[in-house]
Amino acid sequence: MPGGIDDDYRVVIDENSLNWRDASDDELDHLIHTFAELLAPFADGRQAVLMTSAYSVECWAQVTLVNLSYTQDQRVPRDDRVRLARLLDKCRAVEPVEEDLSPTVRIGDVSVEPSFGLGHAMARARTGRSMSCLIVPRGLHPSGWVTVDSDAGPVELHLLTGSETAPQFWRGVFSREQVTEHGFFALADHAFPGLIFADDLAFHHFDGRYEDVRSWLVELLGAISDDFADSLTHHKGDQNQVMAVFSARGLDISPESPQTRKNASAWAQRLVTYKEREYRCEWHGKRLWDRDRVHFSLPIPEHGNRALIGIFTEHLGT
Repeated sequence: MPGGIDDDYRVVIDENSLNWRDASDDELDHLIHTFAELLAPFADGRQAVLMTSAYSVECWAQVTLVNLSYTQDQRVPRDDRVRLARLLDKCRAVEPVEEDLSPTVRIGDVSVEPSFGLGHAMARARTGRSMSCLIVPRGLHPSGWVTVDSDAGPVELHLLTGSETAPQFWRGVFSREQVTEHGFFALADHAFPGLIFADDLAFHHFDGRYEDVRSWLVELLGAISDDFADSLTHHKGDQNQVMAVFSARGLDISPESPQTRKNASAWAQRLVTYKEREYRCEWHGKRLWDRDRVHFSLPIPEHGNRALIGIFTEHLGT
C-alpha cells in the first residue's frame, strides 16, 4: 500500500490530567498504566507531543514527570515507571504559547480547567487540522469527538481518554480533512486495527468515484474491524446472525453463495496473496446492490485474528 502516516503531529497531552497527588496507591498504579496504554500507539517520535511545562507537573508527592523513572518511590512498580518514561521520550516537546491558554474552557455545559496542552490542540484544530487531546481520565470523562468552547470560540476536538477511542479518531480524520485517495491507506492501519490490507488495493477498481465511496468504506471497514471476528465467535459461525448484526448498522455483508463456490473460475477470483500466502476472501460488503464490493477473509489466526481486506472491485464473477 502506498504512503505513510504524516509527520505533523495530531495528539497533544493534557498536562493537567497528570496531577495525581491525591490518588491512592492502587489508583496511582492504575493511572500510570492507563497513561502508558493511551500513549503507546502514538509514541513514535512523530504523532504525539508533550508541552515542556508538563515535565514540572508533580504527578505525586515530590515526583515530577521529568524524574518519573528515577524516583525511589515504590508505590508504582519500577517497570511501569520506566515504560512510561520511555514512551514520553518518544514524544516531541513543544514550548507552550500564552495565547493558546484561554481562561475559560467548556466541554458541552461543563467548565474544565484550562491547560497548555488542551489549548494547543484547540489552536491547531482551528487551522483545520484534526487533533486529539490525550487526557488521563479519573472517573467519567467525555471522550471521542466533542465540541470544546473557549473565549476564542468553539472548535471540534477529539478527546483521547480510552484506547478504544483511538481508531475513532483516525476514522474521523477521513471526512474532516477530506483525505485523498493516496492518503487513505496512510491512515488505514491506525483507523482499522482489526484488519490487514492487500498490497494492490486501489479505488479505481470501484465503479463509484473515490468521493462517493469513501464514507461508506470507512463505515464498512470500521464495522468489520470492530465487530466481524467477535460476531462470528458470539454467534458460533452462524452467517445469518452475523449478517443481521451488520444489517442493523445499515451495512450489507454476506458470504459468497453456493453457486459462486461451485464456479471454479469465480471462486479462484477470491484468492488473494498476502505475505507470500494465499487467503480466500469469501465474504464481501456491498455499497450498492449491483456494484462496488469489498471482499474480505475470515479472521486469520496467524495475523492476530484480523480479517484481510483483499479486493476492491465493481463486481467479481459469480
